[in-house]
Amino acid sequence: MTYNLNTSPSHLLHRAQQIAANESASALASAGITLRQFSVLAALSGNDGVSQSDLVNATGIDRSTLADMVARMEKAGLIKRVASKTDKRAKVVSLMAKGKKAYEKALPAVEKADAAIFEALPKTKQSALVSGLKDMVSEAEKAEAAAAPAPAPAAAPAPAAKKAPAKKAPAKKATKAKK
Repeated sequence: MTYNLNTSPSHLLHRAQQIAANESASALASAGITLRQFSVLAALSGNDGVSQSDLVNATGIDRSTLADMVARMEKAGLIKRVASKTDKRAKVVSLMAKGKKAYEKALPAVEKADAAIFEALPKTKQSALVSGLKDMVSEAEKAEAAAAPAPAPAAAPAPAAKKAPAKKAPAKKATKAKK
């Protein structure tokens, strides 16, 4: 029994992703950033002060990869992270001038790459493809959220323990002076 890869959605999506990634990587080389970095910069453009959790949701990049990426992008001066004013555990990410410049330089290249990717399709199929991909992502995110374990209820604070009386240190023995 043979399997026809040319009718496999996963195979065809993978191939299309490879083509798109190669096109985008070539276009972004002149801007000196990767497609994932561009995704972060695009998510931040016009949305100053975005939490890392919101960046995960906007870009689809997993938390640990995004955390590493954000640290490297901060070191490169593209973005900055500061503690959230509302949640001290969270970091808020913003574009720096260098990041805004990189985004603005990369944007026309990405738009050109997107146009090149779509050249093989008529306009009607382009919008249908984008619509179908959005639906796939949306449904997958809903299923993922439904399958996620519910957050554990917050534990009630433990009652304050009574302090045991402090033990006194044993008195030092007086030493006899030698004669």
